[in-house]
Amino acid sequence: MDTTKVASAVRIGSALGSGAAVEWAEVFAALRVAVPDICAVQVTGWDPVSRGFVVMAEDGYHRAISQELAHELPRTRWGGQLFASPVPLLMDDMPHNFRDSPHYLERLRPAGFEDGLSATLRMGGTHQVVGVLHANASVRGAFDEEARRFVAQVGSALARRVDPLYCPTFDAWFDPEWTASWVYPGHGAVTGRAPAPVADDPALRALAESFSGLGVRTVPFLWPARDGWYRVRLLRVVDGPRNGVVVACAPFENPSGLTARELDIATGLVAGLSNQAIAESLVVSRRTVETYVERLLAKLDCASRGEAAGIAARAGFVRPSPDATGVGSLARLTRGADPYWV
Repeated sequence: MDTTKVASAVRIGSALGSGAAVEWAEVFAALRVAVPDICAVQVTGWDPVSRGFVVMAEDGYHRAISQELAHELPRTRWGGQLFASPVPLLMDDMPHNFRDSPHYLERLRPAGFEDGLSATLRMGGTHQVVGVLHANASVRGAFDEEARRFVAQVGSALARRVDPLYCPTFDAWFDPEWTASWVYPGHGAVTGRAPAPVADDPALRALAESFSGLGVRTVPFLWPARDGWYRVRLLRVVDGPRNGVVVACAPFENPSGLTARELDIATGLVAGLSNQAIAESLVVSRRTVETYVERLLAKLDCASRGEAAGIAARAGFVRPSPDATGVGSLARLTRGADPYWV
């Protein structure tokens, strides 16, 4: 690879970054430096939840061409050739001549595109297709073997940033023991993480749907599963390739020895309820609540209800519910919540 292409590859890597935002204008500018004849480029990502390709970024295509590249071409035999190829395909080296296809004759050629290069984007050397890159030029012969090699080399970097199920900020906040899944509006894996064991629980999915409408970014809590309790966070993702709610979880060791009823009491404290209100919600006596509050203060080594509520809120020692009137009301538990993931 010559020095120009090396510099372009470095520039692409920098523009892709590791945060939520991708500087796609910089990526496309670097592609054009490495392959000067590019006049239109599109990058799509495969969304297994919606079962279709999503346009992540593009430049130079009319809307009709863009939509057909993203949604129609993958279903044709030419799309099948592309997915079967281990290397990017040039327009002239497909076994079935792409220049004879309706897509080229009816869309690309009338728009002035005389040459093309397409590449599947795959994760980490696997066969898993997470996206496609299309590039076109206005002159025939614009793309050669050197262009093919360059696109193949930068493809792995592009792949990670076009995966709609990749959550860019997740790795920065959560240690490796945390598992994660998308739970709203669609269900699916978070790329690079094992599925969350609680993600299939219908009650948790209902909670995620309620959480999505609250306007806060995160809420920590505890959740029971067949194999024990889990620390859980619902995360509202608004700055990645896909928007929605992710559930993250890790086993809860319960160092303080909290019981389920004590968690209910802690939930009431975090929600700002009085002992009487907690008692009415849990259908127990006020004296019973007072006894549990005393036990909770001792286990958390706190001197007051307020201190215990603060510790329980930060540690997620609560049991939420989508019910707006219960002790675990999400609306109450997230009042004044930190707008960022913590």
